Amino acid sequence: MPLFSLSSLRQRAIKTYLDQFAPDPAELNPDWSISAEELTNVRIRWPQEYQWAESTDWVDILKFGFERHVNVEFVRDIGQEINGTVTFEFIRNGKASRVAINFSDYLEVDERLLAESDLIFKMQYASDGYGSDKVVPGGYVPDGKRIYRYLNELRRRRDHREFRHDVFGRFGTAYAREIREKATKILSEQDEFGFAGGMTKVDHKTFLKEAADSRVCIDMPGLGPFCFRLVNYLAVGTFVIAYPHAARMHVPLIDRKHIVYCKEDMSDLTELCRYYVEHDAEREEIAANARAYFDRFLHKDNLTNYYLRSCLDKLS
Repeated sequence: MPLFSLSSLRQRAIKTYLDQFAPDPAELNPDWSISAEELTNVRIRWPQEYQWAESTDWVDILKFGFERHVNVEFVRDIGQEINGTVTFEFIRNGKASRVAINFSDYLEVDERLLAESDLIFKMQYASDGYGSDKVVPGGYVPDGKRIYRYLNELRRRRDHREFRHDVFGRFGTAYAREIREKATKILSEQDEFGFAGGMTKVDHKTFLKEAADSRVCIDMPGLGPFCFRLVNYLAVGTFVIAYPHAARMHVPLIDRKHIVYCKEDMSDLTELCRYYVEHDAEREEIAANARAYFDRFLHKDNLTNYYLRSCLDKLS
């Protein structure tokens, strides 16, 4: 199977841009603080090529973060044969441990991955866990690096609360088409509030602006329970009504605090939308909590620290 890599020049340009222009989180999470002394004898061997070109959308944010903290060597001798996974070596005091970032949309963990890894960060982490200390929740990321380019602008837009839409949900047809079409049908056929979006795609920035301009944003699953859309919503600080997630984050999202979950049959979807369209204070408190959640737990700087802290604590 072919391997894929971005040119080093383009990689450096992206990293430089993020370092200089991406907004900082509101705070660095103290639970994942790391001293310089702890990283003195740490280095990382990172694969120079990935099995799948789109792997960059999930892992490069973390790779760039690792480079800010420790020496990262790019190598070709770490196998990348398991689907939906990027594997690297975490070396501390001369001892190498094999660490996997599994971003596969499927909840299952490959038996070979379990056998060959010392630690697995599973982004679509099943709510019931895996019965193995090797597997830890991996959180989730926005799609690639793009949102950091627009994040300050989008947050200002959302903070103005000059809403153009009551309820917004825009979905592609490639994944979970049946459940997405059911949700958009429910919302399109009611007449209690305005609904924008549907089953057509627009460019990335237009989508983000539409979300920022909406009182309520709808999250439906993709091929897996989590998708980039959810993290984009949280990053901007929108109010989100979501289909129940069969996966959990490294720090769980709390219903009615960070997000609002509808029933699996979506029988209450219209009622929930109407309620939060009409109840500004409750809606905006949850939206503010959503943004704070992103900053504290999912922002690239804090997520990098979570991964490093977990490696330091779990790999001797």
